[in-house]
Amino acid sequence: MNTTALNNLWSYLQGLSLTASNQRWLASHLIAAADSMEGERGEGIVFPKIPKDYKPSDKVMAMTLGALPKDVDLEKELEERWQEWAK
Repeated sequence: MNTTALNNLWSYLQGLSLTASNQRWLASHLIAAADSMEGERGEGIVFPKIPKDYKPSDKVMAMTLGALPKDVDLEKELEERWQEWAK
């Protein structure tokens, strides 16, 4: 399906008066269909190939490595993210 067809489908779906329950039902069925198609095609998560000798810049290392601040409640942060994603 091309981009135009997908945009038209999305516009059509937005025009329907679906309840939250209907939207969840539709989403779960679309995800299940996509999962079964991925299994058939052998597709899945594809991770980028990173060369062994790759060294990130110091700026990237500073952003991604190190201890969390002492006042961060990791469990609370994770729970909030899950709640956000569930919306």
